[in-house]
Amino acid sequence: MSDDPKPAEPGPASDPSPAPDDGRPAEAAAAPQEAKGRGSPAPKSPRPSLAESAESLYRDAGGFRLRLDPPDLARLRELPGSKGRTDRELGEEFLEKQAARFAQSLDDVAPPAEVRVVVDPYSRQAFLAVGRTIRSILSF
Repeated sequence: MSDDPKPAEPGPASDPSPAPDDGRPAEAAAAPQEAKGRGSPAPKSPRPSLAESAESLYRDAGGFRLRLDPPDLARLRELPGSKGRTDRELGEEFLEKQAARFAQSLDDVAPPAEVRVVVDPYSRQAFLAVGRTIRSILSF
């Protein structure tokens, strides 16, 4: 038996391919790729998801079914006090405060009816539509 070292096993350290030409050693260049390959999850954000809601929000009031669609829920983010809250939370609070007023303003619509609430946060108005017809416009 001799004291000769074992021949090098094939692997990244004995790979004869040239190192990437970005000024970093081969080991440093390979590290980010290995980390990506491990499937490590992205760090979680402490903030709630502020993405648009995929579902409409409904509230019954005065025999009417009030509906806020996802684009209108997203528009509520423009109102003061909405920072850090989800579209759904904003929509629920908005309808809770305004539903009775909205239902009372629909004096020319016979219940039961589904009423779409279209929000314009800049003029602070809500347009109440039955079908394709605006039945009432209220400031909030």
